[in-house]
Amino acid sequence: LPRENQSADAVATCRETLGNLLRFNSLFGIIVTIYGMSYARVALLIYGGYRLANSEGPMLLLWHCPYIAVCGINGVSECYYFATMSQAEVERYNWKLLPFSVCFLALSVCLSYVFGSVGFILANIGNMLIRITFSIRYICQYFGGYDVLHRAIPSVPEMALILVCGGACLLAKFVFDLTESLLGHILHVIIGGLSFVFLLKMLWQCEDASFKNFLKSLNPVVLKSKAE
Repeated sequence: LPRENQSADAVATCRETLGNLLRFNSLFGIIVTIYGMSYARVALLIYGGYRLANSEGPMLLLWHCPYIAVCGINGVSECYYFATMSQAEVERYNWKLLPFSVCFLALSVCLSYVFGSVGFILANIGNMLIRITFSIRYICQYFGGYDVLHRAIPSVPEMALILVCGGACLLAKFVFDLTESLLGHILHVIIGGLSFVFLLKMLWQCEDASFKNFLKSLNPVVLKSKAE
């Protein structure tokens, strides 16, 4: 529905819910990317052994992590975009998808030529970022401000926590990769698990009541009780 056809409370609820969804996807994507830098090779080592871990696979898996991040943000923002646009706006946006496709094709060819297989993933990331930019621009115009965008961006303390934990795991990766021993890989995984639990606990303490209530509402038990 257009904003003018909704009550002030409904608009405020939409703004808060959308901001929490974008914030959740932002935090999830950043954490996946940071930990993917340290554990892409370990994951493939467990899955396929040294032959797969010492191939181009870890690099491809690593770059898929930021791709997952932008896909999540694009999915939420574009979903809201389509849900609130009029039929005429949807038709105009469909025409805008044509240049997106051309840009993606051009990026795929150029980046694949320069970076090989990784270039195709980078082209997908670039395509998602362009679409996110259009969606966020519309959302900011819809709500008449940048409150949703500010809500979606993690705070400085949260980013510092993520970088410290990610840095510790990356340092452990460099140290234990030199040993190439089973014990080294096990210790690397243990360090990652402990840092991940610590990070989640600290992030929970950093968040406000609105975001905590939003996360609690995603609990399947809570959703089932509300449905009943």
